[in-house]
Amino acid sequence: MSLAFIQPILLYIFALVIGGLWVWRGGDRHLACMALGFCLFATGLVLQIVWLPHGPVIPPLVSGLVYCAGAVAIALSVLQRAGRATPSYLAALLLICLMVTLGRWYYAAVENSLAIRAYILNFGLGAIILVGVLGARPLAAGSRSDRIIFWLILVVALHFFPRMMLTAATISEDDSAQVATTAFWRANTFAFALLGVVAGLGVIVATMSDVLADLRNERDTDSLTELTNRRGLEAGAEELLAKADAAPVSFVLCDLDNFKAVNDRYGHQAGDKVLRAFADTLRANARADDLLGRLGGEEFVVMLPRLSTQQALAFAERLRLAVAAASFEDVAPGLIMTCSFGVAQARPGESFANVLARADELLYAAKHNGRNRTYAESIGPGGRLQAAQHS
Repeated sequence: MSLAFIQPILLYIFALVIGGLWVWRGGDRHLACMALGFCLFATGLVLQIVWLPHGPVIPPLVSGLVYCAGAVAIALSVLQRAGRATPSYLAALLLICLMVTLGRWYYAAVENSLAIRAYILNFGLGAIILVGVLGARPLAAGSRSDRIIFWLILVVALHFFPRMMLTAATISEDDSAQVATTAFWRANTFAFALLGVVAGLGVIVATMSDVLADLRNERDTDSLTELTNRRGLEAGAEELLAKADAAPVSFVLCDLDNFKAVNDRYGHQAGDKVLRAFADTLRANARADDLLGRLGGEEFVVMLPRLSTQQALAFAERLRLAVAAASFEDVAPGLIMTCSFGVAQARPGESFANVLARADELLYAAKHNGRNRTYAESIGPGGRLQAAQHS
């Protein structure tokens, strides 16, 4: 009997650890659901081992409900991580729970059959978790942590179906004590315990990976604008520039015109509002894989993979016109902001500092020649580089 408790004890330990991670993370609801799922599965095992409460009908109903609740909690966990824990999914999960409960009641109270009850329970648990995993399909193409969670819980869901067939084929009579002493049952229990350990460790590893990703993101993010800071830009540029041989990568360097005057006249709080508003405009005009960052002060850079100089010039012009047309009435009545841009395309093997320096020269020329304009490198007669001006 003491060995039988090893499995639920392990699940309780993982429930405590994952619950502790939930408290530490302060708000990751999917961790709370996962911890609850582990706890409920452990409790279901304990109920089966000690067979509480006593009686021919109540024990399978109670243990089945606890198992189903644990499966629902795990399904909701992956759905919440994927942002898809909608009422329709919850309704589907509860409907399967109801069907499992009714089926187990019938084959306990009307036609007593341990084999069919085991069949129904395993099928139901697999179906519940599988609904959650299929609903959380975006995780399969997400971050490393997302993929770990998705595939581990998918394996947990799928394992119930062969388990269901093997269990139903092995149980020949309604004698739980005899079943619990068979070699098959011990192997089945060991396999489930091993899978629980692997799943628990996977959730913990994925959560720690999330923590590290958050720390890197915090380190590489500008606190005011929530854009990438210079450190993050340098790291991102290294990855993009490594692909410059295969596809163009263009840099758009931007400077807010007369920004110092805004700080001097309206104060730094007004200046911060302008910077945040410009960052929002950047995000609204950029693509999902463009790298947006603040170099410092009122200077920003956008790295545009797969865009040539001419295409990056068109992007900068859209951005320049959007800023000039934006309203800054909430900062100061009548305030109008403009920007100047320098656009350069990275050359094969060029460093971040070098391409940025070329874009900076063009930006300086734009500022020097009247502001509110874009200068970009283009191919002139004879194949030489020249500045293309838009204002």
